[in-house]
Amino acid sequence: MKLLKTLAIGMGVVCLCAGAAQAQTDVIPVGTIKYDPSKCWNSYVVLSGSYPKLIDRNGNLVKEWDNRGAAGQPNKVLPGGYLLTSIFPPVPGGFQDQSAVAILDWDSNIVRKFDKWRKVEKGDKGQTADADGSFWAACQHHDFQLEGSSVGYYAPGMEPKKDGKMLILAHNVTKNPRINKLDILDDNIYIVDSKGDVIWKWSASEHFSQFGFTDAAVNKMQSLNWYGGKHGGVDWFHINCASWLGPNKWYDAGDKRFHPDNIICDSRNTSHLFIIDHETGDIVWQVAPPFVGADAALAPITGVHGTHMIPKGLPGEGNILLFDNGGTMPGDMYGDTQAHAWSRIIEFDPVTKTRVWEYSAPVMKIAGGQHGYKFFFSPYISIAQRLPNGNTLIDEGACSRIFEVTPMGEIVWEYRSPYGYSAAQKANTTYRAYAVPYEWVPQLKKPVETPVTAPVEPKSFIMLPDDKGNIPNFKPVLDKSPAVQFDEPWVVTRPAAK
Repeated sequence: MKLLKTLAIGMGVVCLCAGAAQAQTDVIPVGTIKYDPSKCWNSYVVLSGSYPKLIDRNGNLVKEWDNRGAAGQPNKVLPGGYLLTSIFPPVPGGFQDQSAVAILDWDSNIVRKFDKWRKVEKGDKGQTADADGSFWAACQHHDFQLEGSSVGYYAPGMEPKKDGKMLILAHNVTKNPRINKLDILDDNIYIVDSKGDVIWKWSASEHFSQFGFTDAAVNKMQSLNWYGGKHGGVDWFHINCASWLGPNKWYDAGDKRFHPDNIICDSRNTSHLFIIDHETGDIVWQVAPPFVGADAALAPITGVHGTHMIPKGLPGEGNILLFDNGGTMPGDMYGDTQAHAWSRIIEFDPVTKTRVWEYSAPVMKIAGGQHGYKFFFSPYISIAQRLPNGNTLIDEGACSRIFEVTPMGEIVWEYRSPYGYSAAQKANTTYRAYAVPYEWVPQLKKPVETPVTAPVEPKSFIMLPDDKGNIPNFKPVLDKSPAVQFDEPWVVTRPAAK
């Protein structure tokens, strides 16, 4: 008899994400699974992970920028229906590096482009080469911002400027024997003005001593050889986000660490969160492994993504919001003590480093303690966005599940993307997703917001065989039985806005 490989709970069918130690489902519903327009910040959502796509909250594909090279690492919609994106072809022999950052209009025409960061050897991807066979590339990876919007998503009174300064996260290949005897793939951040001139730049390796690595961590780092390639090297740090802090109450109160021009980032491979002083390039604030002292209350944080300061004008403004992925990173300098096989969203006060709000998910615990896990786990990519109504939009990227939760943890919108299949991961992935206000896309008529009711919760599900081929001798039921217990989502209520 063929076993049913669908696990259902609560508000829809739940995919156990890539990287978790559980079986994948054979059939996963896609599109909008649940939608309560009365409780949502109704908007469009732009997807990254495939060619740029814009959906409404009922899951309708309302816009797709055509394939003129938009790579979508990430995609950000600007007022007027413009798109900020990275564009193909990628840098040959590089690691996640894109050739250029560009702004496209509604018809996919390039209206602004930057690719003059460094020259690389000509590859086989169709780049236009100079006489010496090399070509210019932005070498951008993972993130970028436009002046006027600190983090690239909607906040009242803040709008990205198409002709403003552009902040770009990029790579360079260099040597630093303190880090590794091999070439290192170094994270760089640079700022470009409207004329295309680089007016500011920063290198992670040049500030290595300021990150506070323990001797044991340094010794482990010096033995690593994760990546190679003509334009690659040891990916020692792996920054995946970079944004201006923007106007905030901490700086207004006199704390210079939080100057609006300072830049906040995180490292996926070492789980550092840090702020760069724009004037000096120094690290003026951080939360770092092994998470002791003032940082202890936030532990464990592993494989983190999307760390940013919530922009002014949004609930929780000035707090830090991040996606704590979990999992065990290849660059985890501190061993399995920081690993956890579940994900969570953390919002915390950057001055006191105390949690203000946290979202995770229910935990299933089987009698005897074996096979306990949470139904929320994306060990790579992913991000969270604070919305004007106080809700949070979450991209559980490893399985393309995007949902909106209230401050009390209620899921009021849930969507499964059918796009972005990754052959490497054998799963649909969504690198990032951002909510986009209707008024930023005047080319479209405001959609009809139709409620969607979640599937009825089943009475039971069938366990798959274990790794020895044995089928568990009990049938879990979703009730108060001793075999299975579900904890409530772990959330802390945010204080009411003053």
